[in-house]
Parts: sequence; C-alpha cells; structure tokens
Amino acid sequence: MNIYLIGYRCTGKTSVAKHLAQKLDMEFTDTDLLLEQEAGMHISNYVSYFGWESFRDLEEKIIRDISDRDRIAAATGGGAVLRENNVLCMKETGFVVWLTAGAGTILSRMRADENTAGRRPPLSQDPLEEEVRNTLKQRTPLYESACHMQVPTDNTDVKQICETIIRSSHVSKHLRNSVPGHNLG
Repeated sequence: MNIYLIGYRCTGKTSVAKHLAQKLDMEFTDTDLLLEQEAGMHISNYVSYFGWESFRDLEEKIIRDISDRDRIAAATGGGAVLRENNVLCMKETGFVVWLTAGAGTILSRMRADENTAGRRPPLSQDPLEEEVRNTLKQRTPLYESACHMQVPTDNTDVKQICETIIRSSHVSKHLRNSVPGHNLG
C-alpha cells in the first residue's frame, strides 16, 4: 500500500510524506522533484517551455510509475487531482490523504518558502492572493472526491499530522496486517 498526499501548494505534503516514510519504513518520493529530475529543469522553466498540458502529461506518467510500486509515501503536486487518471491510480493503489490549509496559511507559507518564486510557476495572471483563493475554490471539490481522508494542517505540526494519518482505520489496519508487531504509536 502507498500513501499519497494531495492538496494545494504549501499545505505540508513534502514534510509529512518524509516523516511518514521514516516512521512507517516506507520510501519517500515527491512527484514534483521526480518531474524536475526527469525534465532536467525546474517546473517553472518546464511550464514556460512546454506548457501546462505537457507538464500534466509528465506528472501523470510519474504517478502511474509510482503506483506500480509498493510502500511509497508520496507528496503529489497540487494539481495532480486535475487528471482523473491520477486520482484513479492513487485510489486503486493506496490511501489518499488531502492536507488542507486556509488561504491565509497557504499565502504565509508561500511567502516564507524560498522555492516558491523560482520553482513554482504562477497558476494564473491574477495577484497571488486572488490566485490562491480562486484555485482553492476550483480544486476543493476535486480534492474532496479524490481523498480517503482529510487532515487540516493550519495549526498542527508534522508529527501530529502523521499520527492522525497513521491512526486512521485504513492505515492502521493495513499496518497490522502487513507489518507484524509494528508499533503504531
């Protein structure tokens, strides 16, 4: 079983996936990092040269490749849910967790993240605050329908988020069945 983390930019997907991987003896991966490695450039450059459709095609291939493996804790790109094939792949091969945060939290984290400006391309021509609010409004129904579980990250640290995920009935049942003697605490 894989664990896929979905959600908007700066909701904690990479940090939580790394911690889950360590705690559950899984392999960590980040679809955006894999995409950059395969493309040989930052996402912002890739989108500038080849466009969003090409980016989504490569992202879909990467998610399909991950789904062929087992025991992966994967941080996905914020728009992974825009492709139905991605959602189907993730749901069929793992447990999908939607990490949520309010627009204010996301904006604060984006402004504090050195990687945001250089590596993450704008999603629209709108000012950042408007872009975040509009994109969240558009994607929220997609995240809701794609996930098995939703975990808010606004005022919660990574360890607490991971414990919530690990203690969910689906994950804890799977761990009991696949990892004899695994300590869930």
